[in-house]
Amino acid sequence: MEDFIQDLIPIFKKHIRVRQIKSKCIDNFCKFYIIFMEQNKNPKENKDKYLQLQKLGLHYIRSNQDLIYSLINK
Repeated sequence: MEDFIQDLIPIFKKHIRVRQIKSKCIDNFCKFYIIFMEQNKNPKENKDKYLQLQKLGLHYIRSNQDLIYSLINK
């Protein structure tokens, strides 16, 4: 999960224009993650598997807020 999130950060950084406070930045990154996952899900896959991956990713983002925020603003 860590590698996947680190691969998403450069994509996210292309879309933000100003530096944001930490809580706003993490909220926006969570929204970006959800949209990214919805765009790339395979309709043939099990919906429960998709929801589990989404929850796992959001949990990872929330539990590593400091690291993700520092990588975004690097």
